[in-house]
Amino acid sequence: MTIDHVSSPAHVREGGASDIFLDGLFTGMIGALAVAIWFLVIDLMNGRPFFTPALLGTVLLHGSQAAAQSIAIAPVEVAAYTAFHFLAFLLVGLALSYLVTLFERFPIMFFVILVLFLCLQVGFFFLNLALGAQLLGKLSPWSVIVGNVLAAVGMAAFLWRRHPSVVRGIERLWADGGPENS
Repeated sequence: MTIDHVSSPAHVREGGASDIFLDGLFTGMIGALAVAIWFLVIDLMNGRPFFTPALLGTVLLHGSQAAAQSIAIAPVEVAAYTAFHFLAFLLVGLALSYLVTLFERFPIMFFVILVLFLCLQVGFFFLNLALGAQLLGKLSPWSVIVGNVLAAVGMAAFLWRRHPSVVRGIERLWADGGPENS
């Protein structure tokens, strides 16, 4: 056995569940950090550091009626939402890692991943509406879309680097004429 064989990416992925778990953790952290940093930059540019996690933490802990009032940047709300945010992204990262592993064996999973991504985007806006229209005026839709795209690009880049056969699988799907010919 040569050293090249031991360090090859294909050999690393043979570990199974532990590699899916670690990939999922890293994927989720990349997505969560991308969104958190994006909103920190926006909040800093608006002269209100940590406003977004304070707003969402207020909704999480006190309900949408509390968000209709003036938002205080309080450590408890910021920490509560930050923990919720990272946990949610870790769960999404784990799911994506598992789906990408399935994709390596079943290329049609690309469309499942695409639908999941679109459902998460639409789901956020429905959650926003369910929690209260007050958030729509305080959290701009374009900033949410940009944050989600940044997270998606970061997570996809990490997973595609870890699973280079995914890109070839997508190319093969489109060359074969899409999902009906798979």
